[in-house]
This record gives sequence, structure tokens and C-alpha cells, in this order.
Amino acid sequence: MDFKRIEWIFFVVFLFLNVFLFGIYQAGVKEENSVAFSDQTDSIEKRLAKDGITYKGHLSSQKKEGYYLSAEQTNFYEAIQKEQETRDRNFFKSGIEIVDNSLTVYPQMNTAKTSYFIDEKNIDKSLEAFFQDHDSVLYGNEYVYMPNFSTVEGEFPEIIASQSYKNIPFKDDTAQISLKLEDPGESVGIRKIYKYTQTHIEAIEELRDKMDLYSQRDAIENLYVNNKIPSNAKITFMDLAYARIYKIREKNVYVPVWFIGIKSSESNLQIEQVNAMNNTIITNNTVPKVENH
Repeated sequence: MDFKRIEWIFFVVFLFLNVFLFGIYQAGVKEENSVAFSDQTDSIEKRLAKDGITYKGHLSSQKKEGYYLSAEQTNFYEAIQKEQETRDRNFFKSGIEIVDNSLTVYPQMNTAKTSYFIDEKNIDKSLEAFFQDHDSVLYGNEYVYMPNFSTVEGEFPEIIASQSYKNIPFKDDTAQISLKLEDPGESVGIRKIYKYTQTHIEAIEELRDKMDLYSQRDAIENLYVNNKIPSNAKITFMDLAYARIYKIREKNVYVPVWFIGIKSSESNLQIEQVNAMNNTIITNNTVPKVENH
């Protein structure tokens, strides 16, 4: 038997086998790198589409301008007393509750006028009429309707309206009116305002010069890469609004925040929050209270 020849044959076979396996390995690495590179270079729109995530319109790259703001809570005891001194001593004498800085009003108990109704097909106009009635609501002209945070459907319909600053609303429970509705049973699509709870801020100040904010697109991409948007979810709204981040003694500090509504097939609407100043996710963050000594 020619052992030399056999050794040579095995050597050639192993050589070709190694070359073949090395080729497969290189192809796999190349494909993996290609996929990784593709994932990194694909636009956020393409990545959302691959995961079945939908939204209306387009993701805006516009960088709006906003401020760090401070403000104080309005004292409703003093505000009502001032109104009583200047016009009507019976103003808000009944049908109200004041707890801390929150005012709850039952309009039908507080005025002899006809109760107010909300037309589901024309909520803006209905609210405008209500807010212009100075006998039924304080500071009504300062509030704007927040449709993405309101609902006229279901068992507990509620409309939210908020104060605003230079065309950016507040989305915070320190500067809003929550109107509770009921079905008067008179006509379809008409709801009655049976009570509202109001908070209000005053002495709003800019703490710094205006700054460029992270865009709507930036906020969505941040949520996506941090796995905050499930596959096959629907992004229902992307709203910019001021939210409180600190309370320093009697002053609140607010920054612009992106509020992103996300609806998945397995859950109710979740609302993620992204600080538009630094593009950090702040959903469910508590508001720290700082006391100066």
C-alpha cells in the first residue's frame, strides 16, 4: 500500500474541506454584517414599517423652539374673592369645592343660566361658548381644547382643555380643566357638562432663552430603539406640550415634552413622554419637590 499517496490524498481532501468551510463562514459573516449595517442605515420610517408600526402623515424633522418655564399655582380662594369684590358678591358662592389648588365647579348649581352642552360633532364651538361665560368659569379664554387627551365615548366621557404659552399647550394637571360629561337623554350626540375640575398657573416666566427642541422624528426614533413601541402597534398621536419636571417651593418648572400615543392590539392606549430639550424618555417619572433652606 502506498501510504505516501494516501497521506497526500487526505491532505488534499482536508485542504479543500477547510477552504469550503472557511468560504461558508466568510459568507455568513458578510451577510450578518450586511444586515447589521442595513439596520443601522435604514431610516426610522423603514424600520417602523418592517415591524408593522403605523402612523398617520409623516414624521416631522422640524425643530421647534421652546423654553424652560416657571409658574405659580393660582390661589382660587383669592381669585374668587377678588371677583366678588369687583362685580358680584354671589359669584361662585355655591356649587364649588376648593381642595389645595384645585377648583371643582357644578355649573348648573352656580348659575341661573341654561346648563351647558357639548355637541360631539362640534366640540370646539361648544367649548368656546362655555369658556366665554365668565359667570361659569374663571380664566376661560386661557384654555385650549386637547382632543387627543379627551373622549366623548364610553361610560365616563371627559374633555380636557389646557393653558398654553406661545402656542405650545400645557399637558399637566397643574394647568388644565377636566370637564365631566353626562348623557342628558334628549338627543344623540349631545353631552351635558355636569361638573369640571380646574387648575391654573400664573406668573409664567422664561428661565432661559428659547432653545431648539428635538423633533417629532427624534422622539419616535428614541422610543423605537429603546423598545418602547411594540411591533404591529399604531402611533395615534404625537403632541408637543409643556409638562412639569420640578417643584421648587411654590414654583413649578416646566419643559416641552413630546407626548406619543401608542395603541397595540393587546393593550389600551399607552402614552410615552420624551423630554424635547434633551431627548430623554421621562414616562412615569415622578416630579421631585425641592425645598430651599
